[in-house]
Amino acid sequence: MSPEVEELKGMRSHSDKAKVCRRYGFVTLTTTIFGASDGVVASIALILATMTHGRRVVVAAVIGLFIAEGLGMAASQFLSDPKRNLRQAMLMGAATSITIIVPAVPWLFSSGSAAAVASCLIALVFAGLISRARPGGWSTWLQTYGVLIGVGAIAAIAGRLT
Repeated sequence: MSPEVEELKGMRSHSDKAKVCRRYGFVTLTTTIFGASDGVVASIALILATMTHGRRVVVAAVIGLFIAEGLGMAASQFLSDPKRNLRQAMLMGAATSITIIVPAVPWLFSSGSAAAVASCLIALVFAGLISRARPGGWSTWLQTYGVLIGVGAIAAIAGRLT
């Protein structure tokens, strides 16, 4: 295990972890993880909430989400960073956008249950990659999958009510 990860594992304080992350350049990884997590959760929630309304609605909604969320996360990252780091902002936007678009690809070729299952499988793979990239043990896997499944379930129920 790398010395950076070893140093992080022993820390409890968020501010101490943030200092170590900045020192070793983990800010890029943290930004990418945050963007990817946000994108995949938003995308699967939107897909599951709109899937009963047909393929065109799902695709249109995901395009809107891609524009709003992908660009919005990049802009927010840029504006919230006192250094105005464009690279960080672009990473945030790219990670968010990729994880919004890729789960929706099955809806370009199919619809209904087949497309929904394929989208969920893609989202679960992304959640695994995100969990693997996050520092920590099993708790990071439980947190990542818990948020994805919980939000997805709520969105699917909400979609059925409309």
